[in-house]
Amino acid sequence: MKVILPLVSVCLFISPANAQSRRISKAQYEKVFQSAVSKTNAAYPVIFKVTANFIENGKIIRRVTDLNENQSLVHYRLKRTIIASGRRTNKYEVSVGVDKVFCSDDAASWTPSTHECFGPISVYGGREPESVRYSVTAKWLKGKSVKVYRKYSGFGPLGEDEKKDFRETVSTINSRGFFITVVDTEGTLNPRTVTLRRKQSWVTKARIKPVVSPIGRRPA
Repeated sequence: MKVILPLVSVCLFISPANAQSRRISKAQYEKVFQSAVSKTNAAYPVIFKVTANFIENGKIIRRVTDLNENQSLVHYRLKRTIIASGRRTNKYEVSVGVDKVFCSDDAASWTPSTHECFGPISVYGGREPESVRYSVTAKWLKGKSVKVYRKYSGFGPLGEDEKKDFRETVSTINSRGFFITVVDTEGTLNPRTVTLRRKQSWVTKARIKPVVSPIGRRPA
């Protein structure tokens, strides 16, 4: 299963009433985050959706959406939709076992492969932040208690004429320790300018059609 986990302001009908925000340590944050990764990834079948908006001058110039239907770790169905320059393109991938992958541009003609059909939407480099802050806020989401974990990282300029960068990860986790959403926002500072916003969401124990080999049939 493909998970980008370590990118909207969190506008998920979260009520600010009785919100309690507090600073936490890196160790506290990572313990909760890694536990949520483990729990959410194991809750098969799971529908995992990632939407990344690439932004210039306040406008979305490219949007990439991955819709993953994961029956198990090696049995999944993936559709990638790219919208750029007024054009929409789709790519498809089906995995029915280890090294049993099929790729398509139209969901009709399939090519067998021993590896993934396309890479991640975006890739992080290995830069060390100048500063990192961690916090957690207890809130209510649609009448249910959730916790919102925030990691905010500041980076120094890459060059003499470059600006400082920031990266913010906002994770909403339910009372059972499962991810609801993870939203990453990144860009430059002075003034704050967003260049990428990526939202990940999960539906665990979802109902999906069995993932089977697409060769000789057209997936619904």
